Amino acid sequence: MIAAAWICLFSPLASATLITLLGTRVPRKATGYIATFSVLVSFVAALTTFFLLLGDSPEERSHPSTLWTWLTAGDFQVGLDILVDPLSVLMMLIVSGVGFLIVGYSIGYMDGSDEERRFFAYMSLFVFSMLLLVQAGDLLLLLAGWGLVGLCSYFLIGYDQHRPAAIAAAKKAFIMNAFGDATMALALFILIQRVGTLQYGAVFEDVDQIGGWAMTLIALGLLGGAVAKSAQIPLHTWLPDAMEGPTPVSALIHAATMVTAGVYMLVRLNPIFEQAASVQDIAAGIGALTLLMAGLIALVQTDIKRVIAYSTMSQIGYMFLAAGIASYSNAMFHLMTHAFFKALLFLAAGIIIHSLLAEQDMRRMGGLRKLLPKTYTATLIGALALTGIPPFAGFFSKDPIIASALDAGLYGQILWVAGIVGAFLTALYTFRMIFIVFWGEPSAYVREHFHAPKRDETHVWMAWTVGALAVLSTVGGWIQVPGLWHPLTTWLEPVAEPLVEPSGLQDLVTSVVAVAVAAIGIYLAWAMYAVGRIRVPDMPALQRLLEHKFYWDEAYDLAFYRPAVLIAQAFFRFIERPLIAGSIQGLTTGARVISGRTGEAQTGLLRTYVLALGAGAAVLALVFLAVRG
Repeated sequence: MIAAAWICLFSPLASATLITLLGTRVPRKATGYIATFSVLVSFVAALTTFFLLLGDSPEERSHPSTLWTWLTAGDFQVGLDILVDPLSVLMMLIVSGVGFLIVGYSIGYMDGSDEERRFFAYMSLFVFSMLLLVQAGDLLLLLAGWGLVGLCSYFLIGYDQHRPAAIAAAKKAFIMNAFGDATMALALFILIQRVGTLQYGAVFEDVDQIGGWAMTLIALGLLGGAVAKSAQIPLHTWLPDAMEGPTPVSALIHAATMVTAGVYMLVRLNPIFEQAASVQDIAAGIGALTLLMAGLIALVQTDIKRVIAYSTMSQIGYMFLAAGIASYSNAMFHLMTHAFFKALLFLAAGIIIHSLLAEQDMRRMGGLRKLLPKTYTATLIGALALTGIPPFAGFFSKDPIIASALDAGLYGQILWVAGIVGAFLTALYTFRMIFIVFWGEPSAYVREHFHAPKRDETHVWMAWTVGALAVLSTVGGWIQVPGLWHPLTTWLEPVAEPLVEPSGLQDLVTSVVAVAVAAIGIYLAWAMYAVGRIRVPDMPALQRLLEHKFYWDEAYDLAFYRPAVLIAQAFFRFIERPLIAGSIQGLTTGARVISGRTGEAQTGLLRTYVLALGAGAAVLALVFLAVRG
């Protein structure tokens, strides 16, 4: 079991190392197969670990392993530790399974690119980093994986190095994630000072002894890291800009890996957050606000990938809401199904973009239902799963989150309303995208630029991976059905036992209301964007607010960027130029003057030099006699 877990971890790292070291000695196309095979090995190893762990009793499903101790400072020791337990194995399966499909899809998507080697090396390193994060056996190794994931996202978002927008988006993602990394690191410093260790087991045993303000600061610091990595308010603005990366990168970041890391951490460290109930309430509130804000912004987006990106923010908001009210298994269940249908939507969008010569503006699309029938079917399945329409996966995972809020008191009832409104917005913006892109007659741009999908719908790697995700998005939710069977909740109970449990009536009422409002949202989208039966409301002020994304970027620009530029300009004008540059200029000018005067003294006459030497010796003699006297 432990050996399989180590193989799962290091297989993508071996791929990244091999591609990097071989360089041009390996054909470009071969690198895609090397990376895909390595992630497949990880998935097989994760499956092996799962079945072996399944044979243990629930109380014994926790197996730490240390490869070596790499840091010792007094009594404080940190090793290269992994932890095999139900939560880590679930994440290993999701990351490696969905990651395998996305990396395999990239073989077709990146075919012909001059930088395939670099791309697949980055993808392999990204998967390794995420596996390190979820398999980490202590908080320090978790932080290491956390930082590596952020670094790899910087590489992948900025993959197209010739595009300034991609480079700017990569820097933005790195900086905002680094802020969260810093708050997380500060929380670990307090933990070390209070507990003396970062091992999960030891921390969880002693966490109830910390208490007070220190416990709140630790939980807030960890929450800051989760908010940044999972793109929740107020550290969310990097995620839509991350669409500048290639489509498989968007799928990998948004579906099964980076943005889900924050949810995983909230669940993994639930004993810490339960000691700071106010911070848990903040997490749930942040999730509710994010799902509403992202849903509203998505209503006016015209870039197909940005619509899907904002839906990611919204769905992660549901997961934060669930983790904040201690509905841990529902948070992880939605994380799993979301990986299926979100990867499906992004990869299907990649086929559309390829077919239209890299065009992403939905206003230039239309009528693609007949031109890309398989892609339309796949996208429709993903949309229905995202919207939460039965029997697709999202229905079984999202509705229990909303229902659980009813069991969380008055605050939970407010969250329930937010969840229901979010379900309506999700249906409206998702099917707005469907009707604009696929329905109606082909636009002039489509008629002129659409090319036969010989490299897209029928490309073996792009076709079968999208098909597999469509199947998972259809049947993946049946793993757990409220009121009938709940194997995932049972599986996770030894690690994260939920503290809220909605009744059967609450589940039923929530499902009926959620599906009803989703159906209303679909109808309104059809009436406004498919047949024009209802006119799109003309509200210029609201339109501007949503198009400017609630002015978050402008606020950050005003609060941080502009003051930093003004301070830098002031330092240059009043310190660097007059003092540093001026002093260097003064030194060079003085040296030039002195050397000129010295040159003038060089007459070439021997008697002048002898006179100067004699005068100097006389002066030295007088000084010596004066001192002796």
